[in-house]
Amino acid sequence: MFSDVKITQKGKVLYGFSAMLLFAVLFIVGGVAYLLCADNPAIRHIADAHVDALANGLMTYASISVGFILSEFALLLTFASNPFFKKWQKSGKFQLWQTLNLTALLSSVGVLVSSLVLLGWEDTLPVIFGILAVNVLSMTLVFVPLLIATSNILRDRDEA
Repeated sequence: MFSDVKITQKGKVLYGFSAMLLFAVLFIVGGVAYLLCADNPAIRHIADAHVDALANGLMTYASISVGFILSEFALLLTFASNPFFKKWQKSGKFQLWQTLNLTALLSSVGVLVSSLVLLGWEDTLPVIFGILAVNVLSMTLVFVPLLIATSNILRDRDEA
């Protein structure tokens, strides 16, 4: 499908730098969420009194986010033949988007698994909130390029 489009050297540099920056930001967001939740009495109350409801809510959220990511992958395949994506492939933006999609999918699965772990070990709540913060940010970042691509594709179609 994408074998005829090669990434340029400038695109490789953009991808490498952007991927490092992306993972650094996600690591910082997860770390800040962990630090905010560690030894927080309000969070401890949630873990002690409402862990079942919180775990069920996290499982529901994770299931929905996995569904969103899979739907987004389907849209990605639908739009793949558009010339707009060929420009993104050469520039490295498409590869960065794929990396972000994978990160969002893996963090969604991480939230799902950690919500099950939460039922047995309430002390893992700060770690789970760190994973959740990474997931929320990556899910938000995944849909920004989708909206940009969709608007460009629709604009190109209307001009033709």
